[in-house]
Amino acid sequence: MLDFGAMPFPVLEGQSIGIVPPGVDAAGKPHHARQYSIASPRNGERAGYNNLSLTVKRVLADHQGRPVRGVASNYVCDLQVGDTVQVIGPFGSSFLMPNHPRSNIVMICTGTGSAPMRAMTEWRRRLRKSGKFEGGKLMLFFGARTKEELPYFGPLQSLPKDFIDIEFAFSRTPGAPKRYVQDALRERAADLAELIKDPNTCFYVCGLKAMEEGVVLALRDIAEKAGLSWDTVGAALKREGRLHLETY
Repeated sequence: MLDFGAMPFPVLEGQSIGIVPPGVDAAGKPHHARQYSIASPRNGERAGYNNLSLTVKRVLADHQGRPVRGVASNYVCDLQVGDTVQVIGPFGSSFLMPNHPRSNIVMICTGTGSAPMRAMTEWRRRLRKSGKFEGGKLMLFFGARTKEELPYFGPLQSLPKDFIDIEFAFSRTPGAPKRYVQDALRERAADLAELIKDPNTCFYVCGLKAMEEGVVLALRDIAEKAGLSWDTVGAALKREGRLHLETY
């Protein structure tokens, strides 16, 4: 969590900030800024205070076992209370929540791609608590290798079922078949087909680049099995800014 003190730093759910690690790289040049999605709602991780939170994972090796330097992420993970951090931003205008609270939001993510989804969910939760939430379905499809690697697993379990509909997908649970977010989407085809038809529904996809194709194909299959033309529906979702893809 970063505290901006008296310096104004307004943000919205779905935006990101850049963090510049101190020091220089092997060539003697300053490190590039690394962008992180904001994981807290617009009024702060601690509501009413000028702060925000991030979801950062320290990665020592990639999926093929090759070492990963992760200069910025290691720096952030090693921060101590009271340290000063160089921040730039905020960035992003394409992954923002819809303005009206009655809209349906379908969130599909893996790993630290949960950060913007957590911000959106928490803002909706605070709206509901204040009595300003007017409805609109909230669905989350959250994938990870195991539940131990899934951020916010505990807090998500405690959210009311009538507030958010959550499907977890774990691909490396011992003794269980591999299950990915696209599998979870297909299992909920009937519910998603109705949401695809609803012009008040927005879809948000955030996570590893490898997930993007599988998710879009699953949405296409769901639409077409419901008698919809994905060429028409998918184009409308993109044209109207209701399908947001942010993969890396």
